[in-house]
Amino acid sequence: MYPILVTGAAGFIGAKTTEFLLKKNTSPVVAIDNLNDYYSPELKTHRLESLKKFSHFKFFEGDVENLSFLEELFKRHPFSIVYHLAARAGVRYSEQNPHVYFTTNINGTLNLLECMRRHGTEKLILASTSSLYAGLPLPFTEDLPVNTPISPYATSKKGAESLAFTYHHLYNIDVSILRYFTVYGPAGRPDMSPYRFIQWIDQGLPIQLYGD
Repeated sequence: MYPILVTGAAGFIGAKTTEFLLKKNTSPVVAIDNLNDYYSPELKTHRLESLKKFSHFKFFEGDVENLSFLEELFKRHPFSIVYHLAARAGVRYSEQNPHVYFTTNINGTLNLLECMRRHGTEKLILASTSSLYAGLPLPFTEDLPVNTPISPYATSKKGAESLAFTYHHLYNIDVSILRYFTVYGPAGRPDMSPYRFIQWIDQGLPIQLYGD
């Protein structure tokens, strides 16, 4: 059985995706994450702990921005599919630190696509974002032209999508892109609105609203 690669596996979506893959398949799942401190690394470690019970699970701490790390990983594992879920997320923080969003979300995606091309990995599932629809008329539909991103975060994810299309066109890599809206659940990302609302209510604080 060819192994599966999941990037960003310590994130909320990454950890749940990895869990589903491990439960449904006997294929080895290789997971990577850089365990950065955008929010509590302890929460990320907690998610990974629940995956270690699976014998066909392997975790490596590493960054998609590190091309030599990825090259070594692809040399050792003939991946059949890549679930690329690693990313810098968050609209407001991207306005404060746009550079890290571009190095992770665009350069990191380029590094993965290059490794896939060189090593013959044929399938990519790419996590994108609903932020690409911001500023467009409602109701949103998948075929809207998302060519006017209004945050560095959305721009970086649009860049990742464009790279994926280019590698599909040039090298026939099969690409599926998922534009997630607000995703939440147990051990979810603590800066997402459901958790923030619950915290403010619990603390008796006014809820901060943005927009209308």
